[in-house]
Amino acid sequence: MTALSDHKTIGKLFMALAAMGLVVGIALNLPVGPQAGSARGFQGLFSASGIILMFVFVLPTWLGIASAVGPLQVGARRVAFPRAHSFGFGLFAAGAAMVVAAPLVSDDVRTWNLGVAMPSGAEASGPGPDLLILGLILVAVAAVATMVNILTTLLQLRTPAMALRRMPMFAWSTVVSSSVMVLALPVLIATLVMLFIDSHYGGQTFGGDEGGNPLMGPRLFWFGVTPFAWSLVIASLGAMAEIVPVFARRALVSPARSAGALGALGVLAFAGWGAEVTSLGSARVLLALGALAALAPVASVVLNLLATIGGEASKESSQPRDLKAMPVLAVLGGLTVVGLALLAGAVAALNATGPSRAGYFGPATHHLLYFGIPTVASVAATHYWAPKLWGRHLNDSVGKLSLAALIGGLHVTFLPLLVLGFSEVTGGAAIEPGPLLGISNLGTYLLGLGAVLFAVNLLTSAVAGWGRQAGVDPWGGHTLEWATTSPPPPHNFDLIPAIVSATPLLDPPAVAELEAANS
Repeated sequence: MTALSDHKTIGKLFMALAAMGLVVGIALNLPVGPQAGSARGFQGLFSASGIILMFVFVLPTWLGIASAVGPLQVGARRVAFPRAHSFGFGLFAAGAAMVVAAPLVSDDVRTWNLGVAMPSGAEASGPGPDLLILGLILVAVAAVATMVNILTTLLQLRTPAMALRRMPMFAWSTVVSSSVMVLALPVLIATLVMLFIDSHYGGQTFGGDEGGNPLMGPRLFWFGVTPFAWSLVIASLGAMAEIVPVFARRALVSPARSAGALGALGVLAFAGWGAEVTSLGSARVLLALGALAALAPVASVVLNLLATIGGEASKESSQPRDLKAMPVLAVLGGLTVVGLALLAGAVAALNATGPSRAGYFGPATHHLLYFGIPTVASVAATHYWAPKLWGRHLNDSVGKLSLAALIGGLHVTFLPLLVLGFSEVTGGAAIEPGPLLGISNLGTYLLGLGAVLFAVNLLTSAVAGWGRQAGVDPWGGHTLEWATTSPPPPHNFDLIPAIVSATPLLDPPAVAELEAANS
């Protein structure tokens, strides 16, 4: 197997690309010069610069982690289609470059928001719009191809004893997340293709002059994008549920409930898309109830994590609890973002027909749910699995500084916007945006600092190999990826130990087998 067909190499390339995408996406959102007094940058998650954060940072981060870690967790020695996996990364990188170039080529693209009525004619033509549309098509096609490969691997190439009920929580969340993404992203691809045809070949799908329906664009867009965004949250929660038990030195409280909640979230991800579409009228109320219902599984997973953290270490554990390690600190910080996102999401869903969707409250809620949660969880996951994938720890001090900046930046940026938007939700008197927007703008610079520190830490400590060397199992992990070398060999495993549960490295048969092999 060549390096470029090794799923771990492809996963690491996705993660390195994502780190650079985070810096670029936040840099384009920073308020500079005449923009410093406005909330332009973070007023729409699916404006051009927000799209970079979602599709060139959040998406490739989780594609990379799932590609590298997922097969290891289920004892697979390779992915189902190795060459297709490397082709998917190449296609994704080309599309990501086009998406990043679009707002640089045409400044008008920055004002687009694909979540409202689709631009048409001259508005959707030119090098900038063309790069954005075609780049997103390539990125989405590559993501579907990659996730089909990962899903096939997890379901068909897992070691025989790895039944679905024994899958580690992150592997299970990847199965759910992949399934949602494979169903949702083709809708987005079709929408973008039709927009391109309208712009260049006389199509009338979204044009209103000759029978087209301009309101169809937002409906198709949100029908595809809302489940896709939730799929990233599902993967994030799965990673958190994988990390917490390792450092709490005990099994996850009610793993069946958490697995069921993630599965339920995968179904409910399709239920609330219409709450974002103003043209649906009274039907938005029913769809808003679906959006509200989707928050319940998230809350269930969070409660299980808190119960796991709050409980005592298992008597069988030979290591003390360590809640100050960087991965679990990132999870704890992430839970503050999850809590705020749940509260804001509930208010937004209950007020589906109010003005908050077009004001500050809706965009701030979107950012917290679909950008904030996956971002902080990706920091936790990267610090947790980087020692396994690269054989090097990320720098702990730089990691904690970047984490503080990212979490602080998320709260400082979006809490003021929620306060501004809440006056719209309640129908109260409007709040003067000046001071609060100034605070929010300061938060974007904190986010930028955290993004740069995180990217530099990953690229220097792990990719360049400057970090502290890691052993086979530096955290005392519970799952199969910690049973092989750091980094793993091309074939992943020399020995796959006996599996009788979702945490094989805690089970006596597997421990005895590994000890015998290493003696």
